[in-house]
Amino acid sequence: MVVSTNPPSQYATDGNLAARQRLWWSGRREPRFDLFSWALDLAGVTPGGDQRVLDVGCGNGAYEVAMHERGHRGLRVALDLSAGMLSRVHHGLGLQADVQRLPVPADAFDLVLAPHMLYHVPDIVAAARECQRVLRPGGLVVAVTNSDSNLVELRDLVEAAVGSGWRMVQPSVRHFSLENGRVPLAAAFESVTRVDCPETHLEVTDLDAVVDYVASVGDHYQAEIGRPWADVVERVRQLAGDVLASGHPLRFTSAAGAFVCR
Repeated sequence: MVVSTNPPSQYATDGNLAARQRLWWSGRREPRFDLFSWALDLAGVTPGGDQRVLDVGCGNGAYEVAMHERGHRGLRVALDLSAGMLSRVHHGLGLQADVQRLPVPADAFDLVLAPHMLYHVPDIVAAARECQRVLRPGGLVVAVTNSDSNLVELRDLVEAAVGSGWRMVQPSVRHFSLENGRVPLAAAFESVTRVDCPETHLEVTDLDAVVDYVASVGDHYQAEIGRPWADVVERVRQLAGDVLASGHPLRFTSAAGAFVCR
């Protein structure tokens, strides 16, 4: 049995993930920053490298594309719970499985990537132990996640749209962020080092990208509010549109990083 903390509708396809990716890709980072390159540098994936890489929670294969473009020559296995996600992966060997019970032999990989995914896993300690089991001696696990302050301004916008004092607590804040993620990883690894990305700001002028992002997370929060999430989305459109109409971009804090585990 495969297990996730997500509502079943969230990742049946890559539609919701793609909507959130669009916000980042349509905006402008100040100062400029490429998270994928940063994470692969941290993981030691160099042009022409031949590490055996397992990407757990690969989503629609963004890291596989980044490794392919970097000229990585080694085995790349892209693992996800969702068959719909795996259908979008074109630069790795797809494997539908649960990170808490990996169908992989011990000592099989030089590098395990866990990019923005461990907060989806009910038992992070079990997942960490599985990642450690399939890692060869001397290998690395790089688990990328967000800080509690990531996109705080967008959360403020959604909370204002909902009203009534409701608070938007994101899955990473609840379950696995830079601030709380070290402890479960330390149950499986002797060394867990937190490395923060340079803090940047995302400047966005594409109103639809903001609105679609908010729409994409509705199934996480619908049960917490007293009216349809679609109403919240339209109120966000109004509030964000007012900012853009004033001639200023929407400006969101980008705060993320990774745990390097040995």
